[in-house]
Amino acid sequence: MRPKTRKQIEVVKLSGAMRSLTSTQLSWAFRDTHEHFAYRLKSGVATCMDCGHVWKEIAENETMCRCPKCGARLQVKDTKERVVKQKSYFNIITTKADYQVIRSFQLISEMRKGYQAKYSAMAICEYWIDPKGGKTVMGLCRAMNSYFYDVFNYCSPFELRHDNEAFQRITDEWVYPHIKVTDTIKRNGFAGCTHHIHPVNLFKELLSNPKAETLMKAGDIEILRHLTYHPAEVDKYWNSIKIAMRHGYRFDDVPMWFDYIKMLDRMGKDLNSPTLIMPRDLKVSHDEYVAKVERQRIKEQKEKDRQQAIKDQKEFEELKSPYFGLEMTDGEIQIHTLDTIDEYYEVGKSQRLCVASSKYYLKFNSLVFVAVISNKVVATVEISLEDYSIVQCRAFANGVSEYQDRITEIISKNTNLIEKCKRA
Repeated sequence: MRPKTRKQIEVVKLSGAMRSLTSTQLSWAFRDTHEHFAYRLKSGVATCMDCGHVWKEIAENETMCRCPKCGARLQVKDTKERVVKQKSYFNIITTKADYQVIRSFQLISEMRKGYQAKYSAMAICEYWIDPKGGKTVMGLCRAMNSYFYDVFNYCSPFELRHDNEAFQRITDEWVYPHIKVTDTIKRNGFAGCTHHIHPVNLFKELLSNPKAETLMKAGDIEILRHLTYHPAEVDKYWNSIKIAMRHGYRFDDVPMWFDYIKMLDRMGKDLNSPTLIMPRDLKVSHDEYVAKVERQRIKEQKEKDRQQAIKDQKEFEELKSPYFGLEMTDGEIQIHTLDTIDEYYEVGKSQRLCVASSKYYLKFNSLVFVAVISNKVVATVEISLEDYSIVQCRAFANGVSEYQDRITEIISKNTNLIEKCKRA
């Protein structure tokens, strides 16, 4: 992408002037980001895959050893393999002019038995963060339609790019321990450690968000980490956070604490009350409010269903009023229609059926009956208003009713009553 703005032109120029990796940086990357092996044969002869040195390693129970020649700490692997290839990503955090820069590299190594290991690094992307927290991305072109996220066109020019998932994930990998930051970031509390927070997100927040500076200087790293991923939540509950910080509250489980605060908010509680926002046992208080919120949700849903039922009442009466009061019996089994929406909900609740929640009372071409013996519901029956056949006959909890055959016979003998109501 060609640079168009003054900042983009400046970043491209500065990027071209960045120094190459030093041998110290490259050596660190190979030593810390790749695994190192001693390939051992059954005879006990081991080979250092770093330098190629061969010696006798007879300790069978040891999984780690040290090369007598180069001093590398190696993982012992009993194998006849002769070659191992590895790939990793690492980052150099530095500065250029007024920009905070995160440079990401891909390191590839090849180790052959009996030879010195070979490794090389290639620049993949750079994040340039200006003093106001704005970012500009330089990098290689990412291959499209690939199963793997980190497939790049290594022949593509290193130029301005749109930010993407691959660059974001790579810059969250290994970080070279010697970090250089701008004076502004130092002033805002950064003391040389990213605390396993994505460096791009961390520096952007430290440069643009006073809350991040406050949290960094106060040492509330877990809240700061939450801020880098959920800034809106921290903004919304910032007063509660400050109150807890002033009282010396220890945020042991930040995600759970935010879930708890959000539940307090939903229940209309005072979020400025130290007693509420600083529970002695967070898990107990959290679980208590989970139950309260669930009860509140059920109550709200019932009210919502009730209001909806009022709206549905007019349509229900237009569809089903011709059949209100319809009854039929064989002397023992009494079958009658459900004549109100409340009756649908009562039957649905007592019989554990979805006859109300699925709004059977608004179905155009069907009619619902209940079959009762001695005031006890033995079946809920849906019939078709087209051919008067039984669509379904359900006992408690969608079971099969033992009276199904008798119910079918009663309805088939009284279809003339249903047809009469339909013509009315």
